[in-house]
This record gives sequence, C-alpha cells and structure tokens, in this order.
Amino acid sequence: MAKLTTTLCLILALVGMPSAFAQSDSVESTDAAASDDASESATTTQQDDEPTLDVNVGGSISFNTLFRNYGADTPFEEGADRVLSDGAFTFDTFRINANGSYGDLTFSTEYAIYPDAFGGLFIHHGWVGYAFSDAAEVQVGVSQSPFGIQPFASSSWFFNNTYYVGLEDQYNSGVKALFSPGNWDIQTAYYMNPAGTDFFGTTTADRYSYDVVPGADNLRNTVQEHQGNLKIARTFVHGDDASTKVGVSGQIGQLTNQGNQDFETPEDPAAGNTDWHGAYAVHVQQQLGGFEAKLQFAQQNMNPPVADGESTDFVTMGAYGGTYRVASDIDVYSTSLSYTIPVDIGPISAIAPHYDYSQVVKDVDGWNDNVSHILGFTTAAGPLFAYTDLIISKGHPFNQPFDETFGGVMAQQADNEWRTAFNINIGLYF
Repeated sequence: MAKLTTTLCLILALVGMPSAFAQSDSVESTDAAASDDASESATTTQQDDEPTLDVNVGGSISFNTLFRNYGADTPFEEGADRVLSDGAFTFDTFRINANGSYGDLTFSTEYAIYPDAFGGLFIHHGWVGYAFSDAAEVQVGVSQSPFGIQPFASSSWFFNNTYYVGLEDQYNSGVKALFSPGNWDIQTAYYMNPAGTDFFGTTTADRYSYDVVPGADNLRNTVQEHQGNLKIARTFVHGDDASTKVGVSGQIGQLTNQGNQDFETPEDPAAGNTDWHGAYAVHVQQQLGGFEAKLQFAQQNMNPPVADGESTDFVTMGAYGGTYRVASDIDVYSTSLSYTIPVDIGPISAIAPHYDYSQVVKDVDGWNDNVSHILGFTTAAGPLFAYTDLIISKGHPFNQPFDETFGGVMAQQADNEWRTAFNINIGLYF
C-alpha cells in the first residue's frame, strides 16, 4: 500500500510539473504579497495596540478681597484692621496641575504656590495609578484620604470646621484602592505618613491639609503615621435629576512622639512612644435638579503619647505654615446647602447660592464650641469662578485674630466671641 501511494505521487508530480512550476511562481508571488500585507497588518495592529500618552495640563490663579475689623489690640491686628476694615485685595494662590493616562496607567498631580505667610510652596497631591477596569483602580502617592463627603463637605471658600480638624479634603502619602461596582463607592487606603514630610522624615506645617504636627514651641512632638481608611457609600437614583448618596467612613492610625527636632533643647522624655487616633463619620448627599444638600456627623478621638504630667486633652495640628491646638475628643456637625441656577448674563453662565453650617463640640468641660455660619454664592463665567461669602463665627481659624487666643482656637476657644468677615475670591481656572 505504501509503494502504491509513492508511485501515484511520482506520476502526478511528473505529469503536472510544468504547471507546478508555474503555480510555484504564482504562489511565491502571492505569498510574498500576502507576507507584505501581513507584515503591514501586524505593524498596524502593533501600532494600534501601543498605548499613547494622554496629558492634560492646567492650573489656576486666584485673588482675595477681605473685609473685617476685629478691634483687637495687638500691634499686628491693629495694623491688619486698618487695612482690612476697608477691604484689601491680595494674591491668594497659584496652582499648576497635570493629569492623564498611558494605557491603563493613570496619574494626577498638583503643586501650589501660596504667600510665604501661608506656607509658601507645597504639593497639593501627586499620585500614579493603575486602572484594572472602569470600576477598579489603585493609586500610589499623595492622594485624598477616603473619608466623609468628597471632594468637599462644604460649598464656601472658607470651608466648614471639618476641614480645620483634619476631616475634610485631607491628603496623605500611601496607597489607595477605589472600587465602584454599580452604584457603590468603596475606597480603602493605607497611609505611611501625611503629605507634609521632608526627606529626613521631619513633619512640618507647610502643607495643604491639617494633620497632627509638632508644636511651634517644640513641646508637642507628636505626628501621624500608619493610618488606615475605609469608606463605603451607595448612590440611590430616583430619576433623571435626583439621587441620594449614603455612606459611612472610618480611619484609625498611629500617633508617634518623634522627639525634639531642635537639638539645643532637652530630649522629650516621651520620645519614641506611640498611641492611636481614630475617627468615623456618617454622611448623606442629596441632589434634586440644581439643589444639593450635604449632611455629615463625625467623631474624632486622639490619644497623644506625651510625657507624664502633660495634658492629653489636645493635640497640635498644622497647615499653611501655622499651628494651633485641637481638642483630642470632638464631635463635628457639618451641613451644606446649595442651589445652582443657570443664567445668561453676559459671560455669566451660573450662580449658586450656598449656606454652610458647622459646629465642633469638645469633650472637656468648659471648652467652648466652634460654630460657623457662612452665607454666600458662587458665580461661574467661563474659566472664571468667584466665591462671595459672609461668615459669622465663633472660633473659625480663618475668622479669628492672630493674638493670644489663636493658639487654642480649636481647643479651649477661650474668648468665645462672634466675629464677622466678608470675602470675595476670584479665580481663573485653565
């Protein structure tokens, strides 16, 4: 059978040889063309599959005009009152930012320039991420901590008191994971340390968001480290223009006494000691057409590792190059109401009236609450945004004189006086 098969093959080959050669030339030519097409197709496919770098660069510059008169009797405040009683127009901040992607890699960063009196230069945020899908991403770097209503629990330029105790628009350094299956918003993070830490690990108050930092008098040497966050929220859609987002947040971390950074002073006897801090919040966001309501309750507990005999009733927090004391155990109530009204008045496209209310209640008898009422509106005109705000408050850090009362503004809040200020912030965003 094998011999028969071999013989038939030889006969067919001999009979068909001329045609075979002709076909061979044709096939070779066809194969060459097919090979070229395949090579071009492969190159095109490879080019199509190659990710491209997509970068968007932007920024903002803003200015403030502030009117207030505290009647304080310190030389600094007397001078400030003379200037600010009639309003003062001054530079607020310049920011440059970039965000984009390279395939599944994502990134976002922003650097801020403030006046020297407010800390000067520091990073706002900066992270690199990987998107596993449209519903899952991991970010490494300085990112917004997953806690409470985001991006802001307030609507005004002054912010609510939640920000000034480190529980709103907070940024830290570490790893964050975000999951958004369906209508869920699930975020978890581990932060090794806050954003305002220099190369040698020394924590300073030159930063955007408030954290526990060493005190200006070098008597409080406590810093935040090794913090874990978890936020779970779900959005309930009630129609085309109505929704409710309900969520809970929690964080827990370590407070470390890093010892004196000034080697000319004696070492803190509690140097190296650690303890813990924690906070939780429940929050609701309601949207109905142009109306938005943001409601939040938070509780924060700090346990500073200090030397024997020192008070644990407060910690020192800082940002913008300055520090003040914050009560260790607090309840924080925050409310923000706003309504966006589309308009067509020259370049103005929208006006959004808003009202922010917040209150900080301390656990120490005799320490006064911090209370603020902020009434104003935001105006949008193309790339221009203007915040116009009237604040009436007791113990709001940005509506408090820089006198002997400021150091305890979020702790004892000793003077407990109502103060009023009017501010207009005009920003160009590009």
